[in-house]
Amino acid sequence: MNTPLVSVVSIAYQHAPFIRQCMDSVLMQKTSFPIEYIVHDDASTDGTADIIREYEARYPDIIKAVYQTENQYSKGAKIWGEFLFPHVRGKYIATCDGDDYWTDPLKLQKQVDFLEANPDYAICGGKYHYRYVGQDEILDYDWKELKNYPKGRTFTFDDFFDTYPLLTLTVCFRSEYVSNINKYKTCIDDTVYCLVLDRGKAFCIPEYFGVYQLHPGGVNAGKTHRQRLQFSVDFHKQVLPDFGHKSKSLRKRNIRDTIDLYFYDLAESKHFFKDYLKIVRFAFSGKKDIFYSLAQLFEKTGRYASARVKKLVKK
Repeated sequence: MNTPLVSVVSIAYQHAPFIRQCMDSVLMQKTSFPIEYIVHDDASTDGTADIIREYEARYPDIIKAVYQTENQYSKGAKIWGEFLFPHVRGKYIATCDGDDYWTDPLKLQKQVDFLEANPDYAICGGKYHYRYVGQDEILDYDWKELKNYPKGRTFTFDDFFDTYPLLTLTVCFRSEYVSNINKYKTCIDDTVYCLVLDRGKAFCIPEYFGVYQLHPGGVNAGKTHRQRLQFSVDFHKQVLPDFGHKSKSLRKRNIRDTIDLYFYDLAESKHFFKDYLKIVRFAFSGKKDIFYSLAQLFEKTGRYASARVKKLVKK
């Protein structure tokens, strides 16, 4: 087999109802270059691994599978960094989780053509639909960030996290830029975005590339709002020392999530004034983004006060 230009990677866990559609959507890609497909099964017990083995046997020159006997995600392993990216041979990496799927057979060709022609870009993606599993309707976002950009839009590290225009489902990026991803404890899509946007720009192609599926077994489906906020705040602590001075949007996201987390906990606090003072101190701590921090503080204070008044009135 010729050296692949693109390495497609998929993470699968308990994805038996979805994995065929995902793998078929990768295998249907029409390209002028060779690809490889690396699939990681994290010790599924629902038959996902058997389906992957079936495809691996049918396409031995394309598919390379990694099978776990114990669930690595629950142990805190870096699935991409430890088990997938080390196998990558391609100049580019494209990602598609095992419960999502692509709809455009020319997706990879379009993305590689763009990145080959624009070496100052590190990553590109496209639009996507979404679907609640169990419902037939395919839904769409409003895509406000592309409204005035019919030919696509460029994003930089400084503004990327303001609108978060790309999803794991659609992206294709330069593999050399994520070679040190294991430096960070958390190895997720945002880690990739930080690494690649530090090296180049991002582009959102105004075409639909796939479908993002929402279901109870999704990686974030079982998490509470507070757990999601805590995860985000913990992640930002890892990457801000390296990238905070380079990305205003990353700093703003950290400010927003941290203040949200503080106010979430304030509702259960037995020391209101002491804990509220912590929020005020945090808002004043970042001199570079002081106006944004204060705006978030005032907005969230207003919402919190309004919610408390409504709660008292109901009593």
